[in-house]
Amino acid sequence: MKTFQIAVTGIGILSALGQNKKETFENMKQNQTGIDNIQSFDASKFISNIGAEIKGYEPSDHFSPEEQTSFDRCSQYAILSIQEALGEAKLAQENIETIGLAFGTCNGGLNSLEQQNGLSNLDSQLTKNYPFFQQGDSVAKHFHFNGPVMTLNTACAASGNAIGFACDMLQHGYADAMIAGGSDSMSSSVYAGFNALKALNDKPCSPYNHRYGLSLGEGSAFLVLEPLEKALGREAKIYSVINGYGLSSDAYHETAPEPEGKGILHAVQMAVAQGGVENERIEYINTHGTGTKANDPAELKGLQSFFGDGFKDINVSSSKAYFGHNLGAAAAIEYATTLLALEHGLLPATIHFEKAREGCETAKLVTNEMRAETPDYFLCNNSAFGGHNASILSKNVFHSPQTPIFDSNSETTKQSDVVICGFGTVHALANKSGSILSSFTTHSSPKTKLEFSLKEYNKALYERRMNPLTQYSIGACDLAIKNSLQDKEWSEDIGLVYGTSRGSLKSAEKYLGSILDRGIDNASGVYFPDMVLNSTAGKIAKKFRIKGFSSSHSSGGTDGLHAMLYGTLTIKDGKQKTVLVGAGDEASDLSTEIDRALHLTESTYETTEGSTFLTLADKEIAVQQGLDVYAKVKGFGMSFNSEDNLYQTIQNSISRCLYDANLTVSDVDFIFYHNNNVSDTDEFIRLKSELGGIPISTLNDTFGYMESNGSLYHTQAAVELLALTEEEQQEITRSLGWTNGQLKTGLILTTSINGNCMAMAISK
Repeated sequence: MKTFQIAVTGIGILSALGQNKKETFENMKQNQTGIDNIQSFDASKFISNIGAEIKGYEPSDHFSPEEQTSFDRCSQYAILSIQEALGEAKLAQENIETIGLAFGTCNGGLNSLEQQNGLSNLDSQLTKNYPFFQQGDSVAKHFHFNGPVMTLNTACAASGNAIGFACDMLQHGYADAMIAGGSDSMSSSVYAGFNALKALNDKPCSPYNHRYGLSLGEGSAFLVLEPLEKALGREAKIYSVINGYGLSSDAYHETAPEPEGKGILHAVQMAVAQGGVENERIEYINTHGTGTKANDPAELKGLQSFFGDGFKDINVSSSKAYFGHNLGAAAAIEYATTLLALEHGLLPATIHFEKAREGCETAKLVTNEMRAETPDYFLCNNSAFGGHNASILSKNVFHSPQTPIFDSNSETTKQSDVVICGFGTVHALANKSGSILSSFTTHSSPKTKLEFSLKEYNKALYERRMNPLTQYSIGACDLAIKNSLQDKEWSEDIGLVYGTSRGSLKSAEKYLGSILDRGIDNASGVYFPDMVLNSTAGKIAKKFRIKGFSSSHSSGGTDGLHAMLYGTLTIKDGKQKTVLVGAGDEASDLSTEIDRALHLTESTYETTEGSTFLTLADKEIAVQQGLDVYAKVKGFGMSFNSEDNLYQTIQNSISRCLYDANLTVSDVDFIFYHNNNVSDTDEFIRLKSELGGIPISTLNDTFGYMESNGSLYHTQAAVELLALTEEEQQEITRSLGWTNGQLKTGLILTTSINGNCMAMAISK
């Protein structure tokens, strides 16, 4: 594999400073701020009543009445900024076959839920617009994107995470081009949560200033990303070249950063290591810099510890004083506007600055007006609730004196083989060790209602007010660790990738219920941190002290396999030797309302809950450490149903998977299909007919339907099956009606309710 070099060839922005990139940048040059009095709701009861809202936005100026109904404000913003980015990149003229989308968001479609002022008897269309994955799926459908589609939900690091994920998709050949960025709209309930945490500033924020506090904002920014060679080949305008990125977890606290900045330090180390760039060539850092008392000095400490004495010579600024804290869109807006500034030989500034706060005095801050500089390389950093961090390393193509944009250290590196060496499931039909295979031969009527208490399982892992999703997931993670790593040294040098379509809606019910019951000025500060979907991943990381590569995502039915994909690529790229991948689902009244809106209640499958975790490892490391190797990950294929032909989409996913795995259909011994039996019923029947020689089964008719975890649950079943002898396999497969001999290679297939489709090949 060649060194990571991804070109940015298009930018689109919608922010409080402008409804396109030109307006936004011109106002930045004039040292303007978009922070003003809140207009979209009554903020008079809060400790602050200011924020950075998009000025003069009228949905009817851009969307038909039907589209306004179909798209949450979050999706609307994204569509407008993507239109601008695509218009600049002119991809349509270049015969690019596969375009994917990586969508970062912190709030998803929360506006659509807030409009209803209740949590029961909800309007179907508005409720359909709420799920986080709906934002990415709606946008992908609008633009007919047919490649990988993923929504990253790592809160305020989400769009940085999305840019990194998109780069991986290009680097590994899963797409010809990727659209990556983030979008979030102003939300009264989110504003109320920050008010409850007393994190808001009553004056426009100025990170690192002696007056601390943040200003919330809204907006969207997306980038068009392509492999550098392709961008150069078609003579596209190139804004920058992304050379590496890093993700990490603080494993420290739900809302506060690790005080020494060790989390952001790990993310920066990972990004720079991947880029292979000397520290001295990094000459600018656009920091997360929220303006809060805890975040600013912690981030600077982490950077100081990485760069040492050289840190005093590096220009540093936070852009949040221009357009507020845009939460899930923050990283993309800050990265995109940094590129616009660099194109003009300038660095973004931290405006409204008076004097440095204690702990921020030694940094070389760019304050109050843009500074004329042309750094060689630069970093853009972001951190989030849940302890997630992201850092992106890029080459400034406008650097003076000009240096080659192809890195001279470019070299081909060997990819690692990835194996599965542990598993564990918490589910009504899993046994105490986390195995699910034994239930295959149970002939009594299965019970799918889960009764699991983490407190009873292991009191040391439990915390007060822990929601069911987190309890299930910590339990499954613990089982997977016991099944693989046991007491080996692994704590910090390990990754965590987690998929959840909806997060804990029980916690969301409690938080939103506190507003409905007590008023918006008395929102619960206890339950607010769980409104971000990555809070479960953050709590898992904290409980098991996992501080390596860390991500959380939503895709509405393919979450488990996406976790497998991201974990596998992290090992193949050498970022981690071991990664825990997991997914989970939790039942609640609000979740049932969403099922009804998405028509999942029409499925013949019973909806169930639970969590599964698998341990992935570099094969060489697994052998060295004496880990049990149950199966090998062979390849993946992804496709999105952008043309209303789901069967063709499924076929595309399977064929891309077989190509990636260097297999043919005749190599496949069985297929486990996590289907929903609503949108994909006919396709399942047709698939069984046309692939008649290969046994195809779903476990959902017996074990129940789990939106996020189902595909990982099917994966564990396949892994356990492959690990058996031929005689043991046949004892199990008779219950599925299969008659073939020894099973050596299987496919896991999954489709979401919106037509996101994915296949994975694993072998014995």
